[in-house]
Amino acid sequence: MRTFVKWLKRIGSAIIAVVAISLSIGFVFEWKSRNEAEKIKATGSFVKVANHRLHYYKTGSGGPTVVFETAFDPAGHLQWYNVQKELPTTFTSISYDRAGILWSERGDKPKSGEEIAADLHHVLEKANAPKPYIIVGHSFGGTLTRFFIDKYPKDVAGVIFVDSQCPDDKKYLSPELFKMTNQGLPSGLLKFANTFGIARLMFKNMFANEKQYEYQNSIMPALLYKSANAVLEEQDQMSSIKKQASKIKSFGSIPLYILTAADKKRYDSFIKDEKLKEEMLTSWNKMQNDFLLLSSDSKQILVPNSGHYINQEQPKVIRDAINHMVNKIASSK
Repeated sequence: MRTFVKWLKRIGSAIIAVVAISLSIGFVFEWKSRNEAEKIKATGSFVKVANHRLHYYKTGSGGPTVVFETAFDPAGHLQWYNVQKELPTTFTSISYDRAGILWSERGDKPKSGEEIAADLHHVLEKANAPKPYIIVGHSFGGTLTRFFIDKYPKDVAGVIFVDSQCPDDKKYLSPELFKMTNQGLPSGLLKFANTFGIARLMFKNMFANEKQYEYQNSIMPALLYKSANAVLEEQDQMSSIKKQASKIKSFGSIPLYILTAADKKRYDSFIKDEKLKEEMLTSWNKMQNDFLLLSSDSKQILVPNSGHYINQEQPKVIRDAINHMVNKIASSK
């Protein structure tokens, strides 16, 4: 018995030693990787907002300006990078990194919907982006667009939701499904993983492992150590942001296109219970359909064979919607 206990202690000590060595190696690897990441040249340009700099990527020239707002996502403007590169250069497009994401500095402004809208407005003004704006928001980005439209309605000529999040989703979902879909990331675990180099391995192939996404797959993990804390901070404020956004119920007559993912299998890997999966499909479709009430000039576009990330799975649909909106605005002058 004593021999067995001794062996258990030795095995336990060996495991602890291996874990400690692995964490030490991971910490050093992370430190060196961060030093290397500091040398990476930014995709776009910077503007000064309050006491910090925000990074944006701009293509084309002339008006209107298509403005991209990213989802709850550490990839920032990279989610729109390929979409922008394929747009005509006869009008301007701008994507940006919210405070603390990728190359944007965090600053000390609170992570509220109003402040995020103000930050974006400063970026557009200082980048000399021609008005009016067409705001394109994906998922959580769709929720954030409400604050911008509410605060600067005269600057906005059109809105495109890309499988947008519904800020008052609690009204549509059962308590079980609401809890499942709003549980968020494990912040303590992610912070630990970020310190010891594990997080950059976890998010190594956030984009599809294809040639067209080589740039994104090299940049996003390298700068994840900067983005992680800001993303978790946005998660902490998510409930408050959604509550405030749900009070913004009308865009007036501003044209609104609602792009909705329509692949019925898009929740298969996320929800195993067939009853809950069917509820999620039905509820999401109801939320998307109800967005039509936000504007007196709105239409929904179903996107077959696409899951939530339409910008990666069916980017042409987004480009077509943007081009159509640009032409619609031009013809209305």
